[in-house]
Amino acid sequence: MNFKITTVKSFVFAGFLTIASDASAGINYLYNNVYSESFLSNSNKEEEASGKINELRKLIAKAKKSGINTLKEETALRTAEIFMGYAKWDENNIDANVKNFSLVKKYKNESEKYAKLLPDFERQEIIEMMNSSISELEAVMRGELKRLPTPVVDWTKVKVDKDMLVYEGKPVFLADWTWKPRIKEYIEYHGNLDGFFMTNANVINNKGDISPKVINELQEKEDGSIGFVFLNHSNFPKWAEKKDPTVKDGPGIKYTMYDINHPLARQVNSDLIKGTVPYMAGKQYTGLGYMLCNEPHWNCIEKTWASAPISEYAYEEFRKWLKNKHGNIDRLNELWSTSYKDFSSVDGPRIMQASMQGSPMYFDFMAFNMDRVTEWFSFLKNEIRKYDPQAKTHIKIMPNLWSDNKRDSGIDLEALTRNSEIIGNDASSCGAWMWGKPKSWEKNYAFDWVEICMAYDFMKSVSPDKVMFNTEGHMLSTGKYRDLYQTKEYARGNYWLATIHGLTATQTWYWCRREDGSSRGHSDSNGYAASNNHQPRIVNEVHATMIDLNSVSDYIMSFQRQRKPLRIFYTKASSINKAEHMNDVLRIYEKLNFSGLPIGFATEGILKNNPHEWDAIVVYKTPYAFKSDIETVQKYLDECGTVIIDNESFKTDEYGRKIDLTLKQGKGKLIVVSTLNEMKNEALAAVKSNKGMPMISIAETNDRNMPGCEWRVIAKDKNKYIVNIVNIGKSDATVSMSAAKGNIKSVSEVLTGLKSATKIVLKPNDVQLLEVSLE
Repeated sequence: MNFKITTVKSFVFAGFLTIASDASAGINYLYNNVYSESFLSNSNKEEEASGKINELRKLIAKAKKSGINTLKEETALRTAEIFMGYAKWDENNIDANVKNFSLVKKYKNESEKYAKLLPDFERQEIIEMMNSSISELEAVMRGELKRLPTPVVDWTKVKVDKDMLVYEGKPVFLADWTWKPRIKEYIEYHGNLDGFFMTNANVINNKGDISPKVINELQEKEDGSIGFVFLNHSNFPKWAEKKDPTVKDGPGIKYTMYDINHPLARQVNSDLIKGTVPYMAGKQYTGLGYMLCNEPHWNCIEKTWASAPISEYAYEEFRKWLKNKHGNIDRLNELWSTSYKDFSSVDGPRIMQASMQGSPMYFDFMAFNMDRVTEWFSFLKNEIRKYDPQAKTHIKIMPNLWSDNKRDSGIDLEALTRNSEIIGNDASSCGAWMWGKPKSWEKNYAFDWVEICMAYDFMKSVSPDKVMFNTEGHMLSTGKYRDLYQTKEYARGNYWLATIHGLTATQTWYWCRREDGSSRGHSDSNGYAASNNHQPRIVNEVHATMIDLNSVSDYIMSFQRQRKPLRIFYTKASSINKAEHMNDVLRIYEKLNFSGLPIGFATEGILKNNPHEWDAIVVYKTPYAFKSDIETVQKYLDECGTVIIDNESFKTDEYGRKIDLTLKQGKGKLIVVSTLNEMKNEALAAVKSNKGMPMISIAETNDRNMPGCEWRVIAKDKNKYIVNIVNIGKSDATVSMSAAKGNIKSVSEVLTGLKSATKIVLKPNDVQLLEVSLE
């Protein structure tokens, strides 16, 4: 990610694009009327799309003379110009696209059909995008729609300020794309994320010398725009591997290709950081921090994806961990049913069997795996801070390693989030998978929202005062999900929802086309066909959504900062031991999340480190708990807290031994329930008793008889409220609004100023941001 902006005087997309300047509008375009004849092919769609582009360009010039904000239309225009070039390339390279589509399961049986229809599909998308832009801008010019002020963000001046990115004193939300070429035509409207890429192989010898090419790049690199440093661990130096081949034992299989417990791994990373970070300290392109690792995972259940035994260096650390945990060998032997003489003689398996889950040995192994990984990242952070004391760090954590049931990856999401200055992740959301049986969520929801809602809420519960940066956003496509006919409403709904739950900046996966329209075929080619690389309206909608978010950024920050009055208790004791514990966590989260209240989490660490700004803690199907978990919850009760717990929870310790401790009401309120619905009702009653329910209520009806609209309410002024609604359900939803006190006087759309009503219909993926005024 060592980027330079290239000044381009002649920009070639299939031989027709040049930069032109419309002096009357003061806008730079990729082509103008002079050149339009040169790229009109036999395709009527191409001619029609070109005409629509010219029509929008003229309309923008007219609107700008009237002082109208045209950032949205300029973005759509640039998107159209870029994709006109892409469509021409696709028209001239059918065979290449046949191959690309053949690599995607959903399209491989008709790869030739899709390759041939692709150019005019892209042009039709451009036509529809232009028509929509023209229609909206004309309505703004007639005064039928209002247009809110929106900042034209200068990424060279964006700064991190606690939990937000700030530009000219206002919060902003940013979006860019992985691998997008850093040329002027691409960074003007589609993100200007800067940064630097470095890898272990940059250390060229045992003395710790850094590659002269890298040093030269760092010395020449300007301050740039806000960005981040990508620390890559996939290319370990050959000289180091030759020096000690065991450094490759027990890897993370993908992306961390060496043993993190090996002394040589520490030496190489220490040398890399020492030789590079001093050049980068304090630069704008490091403003979004140092990303310590790409998708880390150290899976250790045999015969599962990317799993491997831990190394002998790691096992020696495990022996030390066991001694610190258990104190004497007799306690360990009793738990493990072993007969070791001392901790130095402990010699168990280096990889676990799935059938061992719930056993003391399994728990210790998984807990140690988390602790060793957490310590590794602490080491990297501390090394960086030797040379950049103000450095911010984050990790591209896959949130499904928390929201899914397995706990063998070594990722302790709470500890790593707390130890980072920026909440890093590469959360995904997706529609129906391209293969296999339908997933359980598909029956009721338009997309799989768990990572961008539940996992984001967990991370923001741990660290509410930090920005959240998704460095590889998979909201548009994943290895399992692709849809050429994806709607712009899907894109908007996903990005808007993720932002409400705490997202600040996104680098979306991915912009895989070069300036000439060809694909970076050597890189992840099976992720290319039918992705956003062929979807101009989807690319444009991502940035149109950011424009709208930035026009109401104060409201969005208020939603992100809302008090989370209900907290779900989470402990590793149950998540490691219980085979489907996270399924149960999702059940209680899902039950509460559609009640108009932000949902948070409580852990021992959160209870000890964060202000108790909530009304109740719910404990659902959490049979295993640390003694310290129960003691901490009891302290919360003694301080007048409310705990709602079922009959299955807090029964045994992390080793399955019966716990003598039982919760007592103390000065607080202890409520024991039997069912999930009873827990929900008691939780809402606790919020209501503290006058914490929203002042605007929503009742939803749909054909599934379960809620699908997630909604939130914040106060604006006296008797005025802002209501955010996203329909993540699978069917149309009829939503009726009412006031907790008094009557609703009027409802209007915040972004357009259009009058709305107390009863509206939202289609799947629809977003509504409403201002509700009371009489």
